[in-house]
Amino acid sequence: MEQPIEWLIDGIIPLGGITLLSGESGGGKTWVAYAIAGAVAREEGFAGRSVKQRPVLYLDGENPLCVAKQRLFDLGIPETNSLQVWGGWVCDPPPGPDSAIIRDFVKQHRPLLIWDSLIDFHDGDEQSASETRRFMKHFRALAHAGATILILHHTGKTASSQEYRGSSDIKAAVDMAYCLESEMTLAGAIHRLTLRNFKARFAPGRHLGLEFVPKKGFIACEVPDQPTARDAMQAVIELVKAHPGSNQSQIVALAQQAAIGKHQVEDCLKDGPFDRQRGNRNEWLYTVAVDQIPKIPAPIEREIGNSTVPAEEVA
Repeated sequence: MEQPIEWLIDGIIPLGGITLLSGESGGGKTWVAYAIAGAVAREEGFAGRSVKQRPVLYLDGENPLCVAKQRLFDLGIPETNSLQVWGGWVCDPPPGPDSAIIRDFVKQHRPLLIWDSLIDFHDGDEQSASETRRFMKHFRALAHAGATILILHHTGKTASSQEYRGSSDIKAAVDMAYCLESEMTLAGAIHRLTLRNFKARFAPGRHLGLEFVPKKGFIACEVPDQPTARDAMQAVIELVKAHPGSNQSQIVALAQQAAIGKHQVEDCLKDGPFDRQRGNRNEWLYTVAVDQIPKIPAPIEREIGNSTVPAEEVA
């Protein structure tokens, strides 16, 4: 039996599936999620891709009301009955995926449901496989009932958690998964983002480049090549040479202009040829270490008779 794949956002978010969007804190996940919510609610294209219209319920457990309103304003999303935001500012806090209210809403509307973010609704240990598996099954039940699910989540600090934080059952439970890489302006404003696919159950995964346009949302842009560890190290060395005494946050902001992510910068600063000292605010300030390569000694000479010859020429 054939069952064609249907897409909520063509090639990116499957209709009736579960999609994970992970990224660093403050890296732009909420910007992207609200942009998706606005596009789906109004059936407008998202970054040049076609979109199917669905009612959207955004369950915001992370942001205050002023931030939610500012994101909608900056993205140019007008008020519409098709987009409802349920945040912590409401008398009853936004419910998790096991809520009877959410199940009834799904049966009536077959909506897009966005949870921002997973940790705010997961009351168990996200590192526990059994607890996480049990929690993630609630999302699958909603998908079976007709909902499309988008879950926002955080990346970790270790090399093994750079795609997402927590149990591997998080990745196992979703259909599509993307890690968000951010490129900010030097003033810290959002500029370009890259959605790098690291799981695709329905079809070959696609990366997506996004460029922010004030009051219009995101337009598609070229996906930058991901620098290798060696390229990243060389770039960070050059940045620190050019800006000696910079702290980690400043180096990260500079490196993002070269499409080098925060985790890569952290690894380079930990393993690379850098000296560091405490700054006035107790942060580490970095400089490139003085070359420690030992000097090659001059050839050893041995006296033979009344003359000397290099030792390597002596049998």
